[in-house]
Amino acid sequence: MKYSDKNKPMVCMMTQSTCYRQTKKMQIKGVLWHSTGANNPTLKRYVQPDDNAADREAMLALLGTNAYKNDWNHKTVQAGLNAWIGKLADGSVAAVQTMPWEYRPWGCGSGSKGSCNNGWIQFEICEDGLNDEDYFAKVYKEACELTAYLCRIYGIDPKGSVDLNGVKVPTILCHADSHKLGLGSNHGDVLHWFPKFGKSMESVREDVAALMSASSAVPTDQMPVADKVSDPEKYIWDYLMGKIGNAAGVAGLMGNLYAESGLKSNNLQNSYNKRLNISDEDYTRLVDGDNYPDFIKDKAGYGLAQWTFWSRKKDLLEFAKRQGKSIGDLQMQLDFLWKEMNDSYPAVLVVLKGADNVRQASDAVLLWYERPADQSEAVQVKRAGYGEKYLKKYDEGSVPSSSGMSNADCPFLVKVTAEDLRIRKGVGTDTKWTGKYVPPGVYTIVEVKDGKGSEAGWGRLKSGAGWIALDYCKRV
Repeated sequence: MKYSDKNKPMVCMMTQSTCYRQTKKMQIKGVLWHSTGANNPTLKRYVQPDDNAADREAMLALLGTNAYKNDWNHKTVQAGLNAWIGKLADGSVAAVQTMPWEYRPWGCGSGSKGSCNNGWIQFEICEDGLNDEDYFAKVYKEACELTAYLCRIYGIDPKGSVDLNGVKVPTILCHADSHKLGLGSNHGDVLHWFPKFGKSMESVREDVAALMSASSAVPTDQMPVADKVSDPEKYIWDYLMGKIGNAAGVAGLMGNLYAESGLKSNNLQNSYNKRLNISDEDYTRLVDGDNYPDFIKDKAGYGLAQWTFWSRKKDLLEFAKRQGKSIGDLQMQLDFLWKEMNDSYPAVLVVLKGADNVRQASDAVLLWYERPADQSEAVQVKRAGYGEKYLKKYDEGSVPSSSGMSNADCPFLVKVTAEDLRIRKGVGTDTKWTGKYVPPGVYTIVEVKDGKGSEAGWGRLKSGAGWIALDYCKRV
């Protein structure tokens, strides 16, 4: 694969556009392809840096300057995409990210059953005259590379489907597909172009899957075999600390694993113990002996992370067989978890390695890696609480907690480390949200009180805007 956490697509955030300023975040379900419908393959026609961007001159040198100023980085344009693909100023083809991936695009419009704007990252491919096979091959390959990268980051099965408003929707589709499903406006892109060169959205899904499969053969670290571990909890902590190197990140991950499985590597989802009338041990034994062919597609959560989706269970089973280990072996599952994180969830690893507090790490694992049906604030608080216990047990004092942020220390300065931290009218997550956020930056706290949902307490902003959770702050 071309793109990875070490080689990300080019970025030119178009923050002056109305879509960027007024849209909201979404839970990512898939990737939707567009093409522009106009004979102009240059990125500069659509993508330009902000007027006051620090890297404006450098970006213009790469993109080229739109002399007509009819690009999409203006408040008058009532549309917005997460990325664009086309020609740079030097004639080479590239992808450029123009909005955060989790920002809801204004792309495919709506149909009778809703809109794929609710969950699908979307990008436009700049069209030419639709008869240049060389240009098509380049933009098609770039689009497949970008899609494979996004699928890897967000754990999207390129051949899968999801339910939206009762409609079965492919995870990867185009604007024309969304219209046929009643989830987009009446456009023909990209199906008016791709068939001319023997491609379809089905071939897109196949090609993206092939890219991801080809890049997944990464050697795993060689760790001592541990079929039987006397203290699994400590073993897991030590293993993850050796990999992540950040106690807050390890605690946040372990809190989620505990919530999923109780840190039992042979744990079968409880409801399936009853449904199948089988114990954890017998289920594991049947899978190990190839006497239970339904392991991959039975939809039962299994193991430390309660792997449930068929493709992830398939990968787990194949990984265990390559290592010659039981499907319930703790060491094997830790190795698999680490490989899966690196291959498919690099964004989660970035948070775990850099988290300033357990809640930040825990939320990343919950929302991006585990993604259970219930992702409510109550669940977030509960899982972070489990993580705090592990932090206190194994590495107390390794990261800042409420030390130096008590009421006796007021007033004091804090640096907000989270994106879009909510300001509440009172102390605790059970009080009303003001409707406003505190962006990352430095703020003055004039009062501290204990309250629900924040281990470090709640701080009252000097501005009078309200209270913020100090779990997401660091004393400066």
